[in-house]
Amino acid sequence: MFAGGLVCGAYIGKAPPVLPVLRVELGLSLLESGFVATTFNLLGGTLGMLIGVFCDRFGHKKLGLAGLAIMALGGLLGAAAESFPALLASRFLEGGGFILFTVSGTALVAAAVTGPDRPKALSLWSAYMPSGGSLALLLAPLALATIGWRGLWVVLACAALACAVLIARTVPATRFGGVASLRLAVESLAQPGSLALALLFACYVAQWNSIMIWLPTFAVGERGASTEAAALLTALMVLANVPGNLAGGWLLAHGMPRGKLIVAAAIVAAACSIGIFGAWLPDAARYALVLSFSCGAGVIPAAIFSGVPVHARTPQHIGTTNGMVMQTSQIGQFLGPILIAWLATRFGNWEASLWAMLGFAAGCALCGLALARIERRGR
Repeated sequence: MFAGGLVCGAYIGKAPPVLPVLRVELGLSLLESGFVATTFNLLGGTLGMLIGVFCDRFGHKKLGLAGLAIMALGGLLGAAAESFPALLASRFLEGGGFILFTVSGTALVAAAVTGPDRPKALSLWSAYMPSGGSLALLLAPLALATIGWRGLWVVLACAALACAVLIARTVPATRFGGVASLRLAVESLAQPGSLALALLFACYVAQWNSIMIWLPTFAVGERGASTEAAALLTALMVLANVPGNLAGGWLLAHGMPRGKLIVAAAIVAAACSIGIFGAWLPDAARYALVLSFSCGAGVIPAAIFSGVPVHARTPQHIGTTNGMVMQTSQIGQFLGPILIAWLATRFGNWEASLWAMLGFAAGCALCGLALARIERRGR
């Protein structure tokens, strides 16, 4: 399962380092290049919960495998794209496969591991995006110098197909399913904890994804860095998220309250954002804060994924609940970078985006407080 997750993370991470190349090759504006990165999240942002319902209804393993196949098809179509609309369409298709696999994945991992080991297993699963994303970012400079961005698209499509074969042979299917779809959706929407987790993920990824997507563009366009250097800086930023993911699972397994963990991470994210978007600091200090932000805020995905089985009404609702959480995360990943790009374009500098970042961090803190209250009441 984690291998499939790595491919999903790579599909997200492959776009940012090639955006400067795409802007030149296809003549894209800053906003258009932003849409190339974020259109990936459009289908999940509109149909994520419905996809979760289908996974609970028809089988997580079947639809997870279908997701990997769709991602591979989208990658191959993208490699052949010669225009902005064609590339957008391929990214839309890739995003559909991504949401199918990631929604199914949480249910498959939760079903395979029970008891006190479940938070640790789900924290490892939560690291799929930064781990796969950093892998793609590290491979991107070599790919651009040898096989080009189109070759990178083809390699990752083949990796998605290979993971589908591996999972089909080794991962057992979940033993629950077949509940009426409308009932699953209504009952999941009625869970306050599930709603708080969904909003929390949207606020978190809006911050993290914005920095991940625009860091290469800032480094190349504003600081004159090479494409290779920009990709390396972004890869390290993404990789710094993994220790945070694992630490979150460890802290939760050792009794750290979920709400307190989330609020502490939100405070770290806000403090780091002030320095990251502050032009008064030298570049080295700002980048150190980027790494601190990624690591410190990285405990939030672990808190979310481990919280899905806790706040889902029954094990049969895990896929639907995770679909709801992933849907809002896709909305955050789509809107966050676009908002940051719009503010930077509108006011002529990246510093103007600070207020949006602080607003997202405040949203995380409020969700953490809400979850703390809900879980105290549940106990």
